[in-house]
Amino acid sequence: HMDRGLLENDLREFNLEAGIDLLEHGSVQSINLNDSKDFHSIICKQLDTKEIHTFKARWVVDAMGRRRFLQKKLGLEKYNFQDRSAVWFRINERVDVSDLVPLNNSQWHNRVPNNIRYYSANHLVGEGYWVWLIPLPSGYTSIGIVTSDTVHNFKEYSTYEKACNWLQKHEPILAEQIKDRQPADFMKMPKYSYSSTQVFSFNRWTCVGEAGAFPDPLYSPGTDMIALGNTLTTELIKLDLSGKLTQKMVDHANRFYLNTNDNVTTSIGGSYQLLGKSPVLFLMQYIWKAMFSWATVTPLIFNSVFLDPDRMEKFDGVLEEFSSLAHQVEQLFKEWSNKPTHRLSFEFIDYLGMLPFVNQFRSNLFFKKTDLQLIDDYIANLKILEELAQVIFLLALEDTMPNKLTMFSEPVWLNAWAISLDVDTWEGNGLFKPKSQPRDLHRVMKPLKDNIQLISNQSVSKSNQKIYAVNTVMA
Repeated sequence: HMDRGLLENDLREFNLEAGIDLLEHGSVQSINLNDSKDFHSIICKQLDTKEIHTFKARWVVDAMGRRRFLQKKLGLEKYNFQDRSAVWFRINERVDVSDLVPLNNSQWHNRVPNNIRYYSANHLVGEGYWVWLIPLPSGYTSIGIVTSDTVHNFKEYSTYEKACNWLQKHEPILAEQIKDRQPADFMKMPKYSYSSTQVFSFNRWTCVGEAGAFPDPLYSPGTDMIALGNTLTTELIKLDLSGKLTQKMVDHANRFYLNTNDNVTTSIGGSYQLLGKSPVLFLMQYIWKAMFSWATVTPLIFNSVFLDPDRMEKFDGVLEEFSSLAHQVEQLFKEWSNKPTHRLSFEFIDYLGMLPFVNQFRSNLFFKKTDLQLIDDYIANLKILEELAQVIFLLALEDTMPNKLTMFSEPVWLNAWAISLDVDTWEGNGLFKPKSQPRDLHRVMKPLKDNIQLISNQSVSKSNQKIYAVNTVMA
């Protein structure tokens, strides 16, 4: 794991070595943005000496985190209607996920020997929540609770004592592990996610990191968004200093960054209503989101396309096809989660090791591709996601409505843009009228089906479900 505190210390040293003056222990009191080409004015107060400093700057980059100085000053804050909250604390010792699973479960322990699961960011999941266990290089273990406010009231875990009681109810095995241990700190953040109407300006200011927008921590997109915001800021300053900055570029930067942030937040938000329900449903939506990201946004980033609005326009058409397919699949996940019966489960799936298209998707991580090469990649990626969407649909049927599978004769090939668990829409939306020539779905379906089983006993105890959550999410 990367220790962000150590990273920030290193970045501080890099700046000093580059000859940059740092004014530390300071607090920004005011920022006067000049609408003309004149410099902006910043007033800063030294917290230790109370000394007041006034600075002039061509550019102002607000990196003051959740203080969101410029956002509040300019009235740019945007509530994203994603009601989720979190608390977290550090324990000054090792809290190992392997200790949550009985030693006689040798299959689980032997799958990842020597207790090295500890070194990953491990998630325990249940209905409407997830709990993180993250080892820190300092020897501490970070433990966090993240919930949907529609399922769990933030006040029920908003102090350390309440959080321990909450864990005793929802994650009792973990609660016993940390019983009587005092935290080094306790932080809380109700309704943590937000967006903005603007984070970049032709008037030479930007808001980066949490000073601009904050998505959702599930699947850890925060560092990606920091990198995108910093890179776009650097590009805007570079263009300005060379006299090439345009309003079109600034508008594009805002659109790309904020759309990415909001799309990520909305997509992740849909996962919360799936937590603690069908294991196969949660697995497939996770695989879908990971593969969709690799197939769409990743090539734009790795090849710096997102820094050039003219290049971006070349990909609008093909990306619209991805967007419409994703909308249909996300709707399918919602329908799946609302079904009362779930028949399928699994013990462990190494999706990166067994899915046949993963290596092809890794080619999306290559640099310096031409636009024609990228278009070819997108066409190939769309075909793969078309296959994956159909496999997800068939698994959803087997999990919730297996009697409907008789309506599909082998070899199955459907219109992936019409998949739904609402049978009444199948004919009207053209489910049986595919847009493309048939391809073999077995190469995608078989490795999944080889590891998915019917649940033999529907009355699985809550304690077993908790162990299962450990197995599936973190194994």
